[in-house]
Amino acid sequence: MPYLRPLASLIIAGLLSLLLAGPAAARGPLAAWFDPTLGDLKANLKYRSEYAPQRGVEDQPADWGYWRQGLTWLAPVWQNPRQEMFLHGRVNYLRVDTEAVLPNSGRAFPKELWDLRLGGTYRRRTAGGWVLGGDFTVGSPSDRPFNSYDDTSINATVTLMTVQQKKHYWLFFVNYSNTRDFLADVPLPGAAYAYRPGPELQLLLGLPLASVRWRPAPRVNLRGLYVFPRTIITLAGYRLTSWLEAYTGFDWTYQRYFLHDRTDTKDRFFYYQKQIKLGLDFRLSKGLRLDLSGGYVFDRMWFEGNDWDDRDQDRINLENGFLWRLGLSWRF
Repeated sequence: MPYLRPLASLIIAGLLSLLLAGPAAARGPLAAWFDPTLGDLKANLKYRSEYAPQRGVEDQPADWGYWRQGLTWLAPVWQNPRQEMFLHGRVNYLRVDTEAVLPNSGRAFPKELWDLRLGGTYRRRTAGGWVLGGDFTVGSPSDRPFNSYDDTSINATVTLMTVQQKKHYWLFFVNYSNTRDFLADVPLPGAAYAYRPGPELQLLLGLPLASVRWRPAPRVNLRGLYVFPRTIITLAGYRLTSWLEAYTGFDWTYQRYFLHDRTDTKDRFFYYQKQIKLGLDFRLSKGLRLDLSGGYVFDRMWFEGNDWDDRDQDRINLENGFLWRLGLSWRF
């Protein structure tokens, strides 16, 4: 089912904030699609810092490491039990420390990579109980953001949620994106079935994703997300006290950017990695949380191309290494 791949990056962004950005569940801009509740939005602000020490670059006399800082926010504009509207945005900055070059083109690896986004979401419940929604987001993930129109990302989504039954409902959506790794600029449909028998279990099954949140015991927290074809996020947490949870998990994720000097405007600069993580989640106050984690990262690679099939083009393989993260979130 190769047509499912284009929806992956869009779904990931929302579901990670809802499910797995840390042990704390938080309603993100796109994750709101999967929530039947309207009028219960909270403003939130999230900061994350990430450091990966230098490790060797395969087949090059160079090392590679980075420091990332990111800020995301959500701000309700108006809301009530019948409708809601909110704005959301992101600023991510990646500072790379390396002398590596892209092997086929001979270009220097970029020292800076940005991911800037700004969007808005509106949802409304009809008289019949259905929930209609839409989201529009503009961004520029690039070494020179908004340098040209070709470095601009556009995402637009329309959603329809069926009448919520006692334990389940359906969600249908159509998405347009000019940054997919397959069928860019083509509106693509999707569907998901949600089963929520209670706060202890939330299950989502659909195309192209599946996710689960399960609390088999009061102190145990299990979460999982799969997005076709190559994204896996898992987390197993245990609450040590009322304000502290320890967790572990496995992630397989990717990122992508536009490089301003690429010769093919359809090319993206992809980064894939796998990670085994350990962390602590602190509840500092009712709306304030601190997340500290470390992980072992492996199977890391960069390449430039249209999609995964171009992964041998300008490819850079990195040695395995460690990754350290600090996250701070505030809901108010």
